[in-house]
Amino acid sequence: MLSQEFQDYFDGVLNMVSSSVGSKNYARNLGKKNYFRIKTGFYEDENPKNVAKEIVFSVKESINESKILNEAKGISEPIRKVVRQIIDIVKSKNYGSYSLPEDALGSNVTEYDFDAESEKFGLSRSYGIPPFSVSLTYSADMNIDEPYMINAAVMGFVEDDDDDDDGMEYDMEVDIDDDEIGMVIIINPKNYPQLMYDLIADVNDLVAHELEHIFQVNRLRPDDEIDDNYDSNEDLSSPEYYMQKHEVPAELKGLKRIAKLRNQSIEQVMREWFKRHKYAHQMEDDDVEKVIKYLLSKYEERYGTI
Repeated sequence: MLSQEFQDYFDGVLNMVSSSVGSKNYARNLGKKNYFRIKTGFYEDENPKNVAKEIVFSVKESINESKILNEAKGISEPIRKVVRQIIDIVKSKNYGSYSLPEDALGSNVTEYDFDAESEKFGLSRSYGIPPFSVSLTYSADMNIDEPYMINAAVMGFVEDDDDDDDGMEYDMEVDIDDDEIGMVIIINPKNYPQLMYDLIADVNDLVAHELEHIFQVNRLRPDDEIDDNYDSNEDLSSPEYYMQKHEVPAELKGLKRIAKLRNQSIEQVMREWFKRHKYAHQMEDDDVEKVIKYLLSKYEERYGTI
């Protein structure tokens, strides 16, 4: 059991980090990822202010480094690897729950760490992607109206139920895990294998989309693309959902990947995506047009062409 003295030291560091980064939730996440650094500082009687400064500085350095790496090299290769492993499971028709990369590689590798993998094989390639895993649930249902249904989300860190607005308390029993993408795929076997063309596109879209959220969660994106008050229960049928500052970059990354894979215009990709995912967003045609128009304008701002 942790001593109260260490708990006070830990809370002090996290309060200072929170003041610097402007987010209590993100400070909590950093606390879990830097737990052993904080613990070392405590046992070595280090000034907690210095520990907090070091954590904040490392975040700022990571943002700059990640931006350079991703602009220069892109992350297509890591996305391809993850997509390929998911699609191999779909093709196997072995329904169930999977933890990737562990179940795909049949080893004790529990997370994707592409920079460490490159270093292991003596490659100079670096992507700056935070280590992450994928939790996949794959099933079949002959009664669904769609050829398949798919969804994904970054699971993020676990909130402490004892947390309140009066102070920052941290549950040290929570494992210090890396980010996890949760994905659900339900297919109607009557539409297999015809469904694979669209499903492969959507898996590519979602992996690229959720990786962008992982960059955001780890503060590896500009502040104006990060939502510190993210609500996983937001209304998908609202046009405003798709126009949020943290959703737009992720949406564009995923849709841009489909456009590249299919050699289609971004507008065609958007229109086909909203048509294909009507079961999820349930928006009226006027609202869909509103969102598409908005996303096209943002795409042109970001990439210079549509």
